[in-house]
Formats: sequence, C-alpha cells, structure tokens
Amino acid sequence: VPTQAVKRSHRRLGLAQKLMDQASRAMIENFNAKYVSLHVRKSNRAALHLYSNTLNFQISEVEPKYYADGEDAYAMKRDLTQMADELRKQVEQKERGRPPAPIEPSRGGDGVCGSGGPPSHTPTGPHHHEDGGGDSKDVSEVSETTESTDVKDSSEASDSAS
Repeated sequence: VPTQAVKRSHRRLGLAQKLMDQASRAMIENFNAKYVSLHVRKSNRAALHLYSNTLNFQISEVEPKYYADGEDAYAMKRDLTQMADELRKQVEQKERGRPPAPIEPSRGGDGVCGSGGPPSHTPTGPHHHEDGGGDSKDVSEVSETTESTDVKDSSEASDSAS
C-alpha cells in the first residue's frame, strides 16, 4: 500500500506511529522482516521528524529526482531486530504461562506527519523491495500524514492530498 494518511481531525494522537508499529510487527511475524524501508520527500520536514525521531528510521541514501515533479527523496530504513527480539521474548513468556511484558512503543511522542512516496517493506533482506505497486511516486506533501497504509476514505479527500 503506497500511502498512509491520518484524517486532519485525528492528527497528533499518535495514530501514524501506532499504524507503523503494527505494520512492522506484522512484517516480522509474517515474513521475518529484518527492516522496513520507505521514501520521503526531502522537503517534508514533518515526515522526516516522525520517521527519524519517533520511529527510529535512518536515512540510507538520497534518490535524485525520485518524484514526478523532480524532487529528491530520502530513502529511509528502520531496523526491526530489536522489535523482533521483544516479540520473541513475549511468545516465550506466554508459552511458559507468564503474562508477556508489553513491547515498548517507538521512542517519541505523538507525531503524525506525511511523506509522499511509496514505501518499500523488505521481508527478507536489503535487495528485496516490495512496494504497493502502481505509480504513486507523485504523492503531494501533506504536512501531517504518513505513508505506508492508506486509511483515507473518499469523504476525506479534501482533508489530505494523495
């Protein structure tokens, strides 16, 4: 899925962070993913803050003229090994009959912001990229939406660009 957006009236509640954390957990559980990667417009400071400061993504490279309008993108990666270890510990505790300790959420607060390009989730390694398909590279910047899973409906089209 190329884009995740949070309706304007529901922003600043930590929803984008929760969606990204849930998607990351699902990728670990279903594909044994080691990391997740995505692209963000260089000009989208709000998205960069969410991904870098709240969700622990690292900029891996700059992709020149990634978007149809010619803007460059940051390729970003989030290492999932620590989250995978915590999930494994929870499963082990549950199997032993102990209540599992909650997984610590990503550091940071309630940032909900936007990027503007197709994310790539990598289930197996650095050279296998899986994107949402389609031609979504020209997603307009929306200062407080985030990408990865589209959560908008048609009534919200005026709330955020896609």
